[in-house]
Amino acid sequence: MENVGKWITSIPMEVTIMRRSYTKQEKFDYVMECRSSGLSDYQWCKKNNISPSTFYNWTQQLKKSGCCVPEPADKDTYCPSAKQDIVPLEIVDENIPMPTNTSAFPINSSAVEIKIGQATIAISNDINPALLSQIMSCLGGCL
Repeated sequence: MENVGKWITSIPMEVTIMRRSYTKQEKFDYVMECRSSGLSDYQWCKKNNISPSTFYNWTQQLKKSGCCVPEPADKDTYCPSAKQDIVPLEIVDENIPMPTNTSAFPINSSAVEIKIGQATIAISNDINPALLSQIMSCLGGCL
């Protein structure tokens, strides 16, 4: 009989966790609490130990039943960052033929100068149109 007792105690016991069911009012209250918290839905769910998928199912159920459910806080509160964006500029070395008649323009002269803060961009009349287009599109966000 000693062996039987040892064998029975070594059998793993299954634990069944009962899922809690929530009333429609509880679901609504949780959704409203989340949406007014200022947190993203995901952050609020993690903080309150609620599965984000369960939370989104609740919002869909509530909307289908005619409840007015506000949009998530993170969708409407987008604020662009105050730091400057970095704009990549590709400089392509092309073999561009120089105009044959350059005597009308002195060397190192520019037809246009663009000054932004401490920076100056001098553009000559014989600039490659593709390069000028690229420069202007990069400056579009600065002007």
